Amino acid sequence: MDTSTHGRSFDWRRVAALVAWTFLLVQAGAESQEPDRIRVTVDRNQVALGDQLYLTIRIEGSPDEPPGLPELPDFRVLSRGERRDMQITNGRVSNSTSYNYLLIPTRAGSYEIGPATARIDGVEVRSRPFTIQVADAGGQYDEQDRDLFVTATVSTDRPWQGQQVIYAWRFYSRVPVGQGSIESMDFGSDVVVEDLGDVRQFSTSIDGVQYSVNEVRKALFPQRSGELTLPQTQLRVQVEVEQARRPSRRRSIFDDFDSLLGSGGRWATKYLLTEPLTLDVQPLPPAPDGWNGLVGDFEIRASLSRRELQVGQSATLEVRVGGTGNVQLLTEPDIPELPAFKIYPDQPDASIDRSGRVLTGRKVFRRALVPLVAGPLDVPPIDLVYFDPELGDYATRSTERIDFDVAPAEGEEELMLTESLAPTTGKVAVRILADDILPIRRAAAGIVSATPLGWRLWFWFAGGVLPPLMYLALLARHRRERRYAADRTLRRRQRALRDALSVARRLRSGAGPASAAEASRIVRRYVGDKLGVEGSALTPSEAETALVRAAVDDALAARCRTLLERLEAAQYGLAPVAGGGGLAAETSTEGLSDLIKALDRQLRGRQP
Repeated sequence: MDTSTHGRSFDWRRVAALVAWTFLLVQAGAESQEPDRIRVTVDRNQVALGDQLYLTIRIEGSPDEPPGLPELPDFRVLSRGERRDMQITNGRVSNSTSYNYLLIPTRAGSYEIGPATARIDGVEVRSRPFTIQVADAGGQYDEQDRDLFVTATVSTDRPWQGQQVIYAWRFYSRVPVGQGSIESMDFGSDVVVEDLGDVRQFSTSIDGVQYSVNEVRKALFPQRSGELTLPQTQLRVQVEVEQARRPSRRRSIFDDFDSLLGSGGRWATKYLLTEPLTLDVQPLPPAPDGWNGLVGDFEIRASLSRRELQVGQSATLEVRVGGTGNVQLLTEPDIPELPAFKIYPDQPDASIDRSGRVLTGRKVFRRALVPLVAGPLDVPPIDLVYFDPELGDYATRSTERIDFDVAPAEGEEELMLTESLAPTTGKVAVRILADDILPIRRAAAGIVSATPLGWRLWFWFAGGVLPPLMYLALLARHRRERRYAADRTLRRRQRALRDALSVARRLRSGAGPASAAEASRIVRRYVGDKLGVEGSALTPSEAETALVRAAVDDALAARCRTLLERLEAAQYGLAPVAGGGGLAAETSTEGLSDLIKALDRQLRGRQP
């Protein structure tokens, strides 16, 4: 009896253990199969900067919502749509959904991509993680990958608040390329952006390799002080991969791509990214009275349409304000009080030129002046206050005083004005002070016409008035343009040597030999200031051509071009700065000073 009872107890324990073991196996099997319901795959696990890879999330069944991507802070992610598949196997229907993404790496390194998640039939499933290797940034400029790349530079990385900063984006290529588009060039709400002309095309040589260059230029105006980051700019371009080593013909990447489809080549999409740029924006010092926000280099001029007039006659006062900088803020300067005149304002004329290498503009303000008294009168000087980034301080430009004589009006003229004698509303007493309407003539004998009539009028106008007016207008415009251009160009030429040597001396007190970017900026700015052009935008070939035209020896001009090419190559990682060939010595303070002084001895006294 005891034995049978003991045996039944032993059998129940075996059954319970068997059930528990079976449950664990089923649960483990379910867990092992659950990740297979979502799979994440990539077309390759190793990629270089400038290339891209494709990521696919495949979900078995019908997900309740799109899958959740893992965190990818070092990649730009672009969606490439989804696809649904259906299969029938042995009468059973199964379906799956694939979500496709394009990943563009922004930094080199080894990255573990975490699991993607999805919810299927109310259950959350997760994929398995994997690893992606991104080659070093220098690999983009290796011999096999330097066929095309992009760069972004600014004219200065320490601007003043509101100062114009020239942003130059360049695409270098030496292989056939198709249609290209800039998919992101956003500088944020703290920067005002103005386009400068169309896409510019030219050729340049880097380390002996000839490249075709497409350049986009923009004028940036930082609106606050402190550190501002200009984000990366992404270029999407079609590249012919089957004939990648054939020299490309001269064309813009923004041309129509349809014309290339019949060339027989195979085309692939390439994504290129620039490096982010940082601006250290300096705050402006406390502003003086009369400053209206202008930052740059501006001029002001005033003129009067006529100098001989009588009481009651009108003359037009014209005030012209223009220059280079944040010309969007051009407003009418403070005009001194003119108590001896009655003033009638007019609508101003404004124009902004975005076709040059910098943003320029002007605004013309006009007022009709009617003198109320006879005798010698004048329009006092009109001041324009602006902040000059080169001086680092506020500057004031003033117009010349305009003197003229006003003769008494002919005949009986009483200029009538009125003033109220009672401050109350309704009917008030009025005392006549002056009247600006000439006396009314009641007899026809007092009216004599001095104007030629008939054919004499046309002959008098065509032969006696029109030619002198045209000549005076053209002469005044020519002199004004020459003075405006000569003043600024002369100031830059006179300060070019001193500024360049001053920067070189500051470099010597720093870390020793100048970096490639600093040395290139010193040479380009000196050449630009001396020749009256925008130095930061000069290519090495353009600098050599400009120097030769200015009567500089061919050998010295070629030496300058070679140095700029080597500095540009070193700046973009194509050649080390301290490598052979004496580049370190040439970019030292003494080397740069010797080159600049040699150029100055030949450019001294010569007009650009």
